[in-house]
Amino acid sequence: MSLIEWVQVQPGTAWLGDDRGALMHAGNGPRHQIKIENAFEISSEPITFAQWKVLTGNAVAGQDSDLPLNRLTPLMIEAGLIGTNDNLRPPSEAEWALADAQGVVKRGSIEIEVLSDRPPRSSYWGAPCDGRPWLPPVRAGGVSDHTAHVTRIWRNDETVRGATPRGVSRQKMGFRLVKGAQYDGGPKMPVAPRKSSLIMREVVIALLIGIIPSFTWAYFNASPDYISTSWLNIAFGGIFFSLMTALIWRPKTPSFHVENGKMRQN
Repeated sequence: MSLIEWVQVQPGTAWLGDDRGALMHAGNGPRHQIKIENAFEISSEPITFAQWKVLTGNAVAGQDSDLPLNRLTPLMIEAGLIGTNDNLRPPSEAEWALADAQGVVKRGSIEIEVLSDRPPRSSYWGAPCDGRPWLPPVRAGGVSDHTAHVTRIWRNDETVRGATPRGVSRQKMGFRLVKGAQYDGGPKMPVAPRKSSLIMREVVIALLIGIIPSFTWAYFNASPDYISTSWLNIAFGGIFFSLMTALIWRPKTPSFHVENGKMRQN
């Protein structure tokens, strides 16, 4: 069928991000709430070859089938939608998350879904939380500061966050469209975590799992002369061990929620 099945997404909230504190999860943090104030519509399934031809008047690779369109790069998608009715575009990650939370997203046969967001960094620091796409500033000449789009990658019945360059097409990569989305400005995440809190946390952890155990081991296994002459090495050894553990473990990071139009740390 060449007609798009549009489903309405009601205003509401959803959660994005990861609150696990280890460095290996830092690129997906922090966990935060998004709140969309106005209803919008999203295509229930990824766009097909036939639907793209109806929307743009151009057939991709000469195909006019009901199979999901999986031949376009994010840049080609964006360029092809210029001038279409209703200002169509792929959904933002926040719009996609809210639609998924409300149960209106049907998976289809693709494995990767292209979104509109092109964040200037991998984490969510500085991200808008009102539903709008996260787009980088534009430099002189109309060139943006970032060339990768956020994607949602299906893993069975759930998705994980991914990214794909604007000029790259991947197998089984498709996209949905949204229309009727309107935004007048809303809250954003802080641009960076509080450095004082991070420093204090690392000092406490270094003492508990690094420095104190190092001196305890030296007290029972080394001579007093070694401790008095090499105490600095013992301390640095404990600090180094503590920093190494940051890759795989740290306490959960604070989450952020929307309150009175601002982001508040839980």
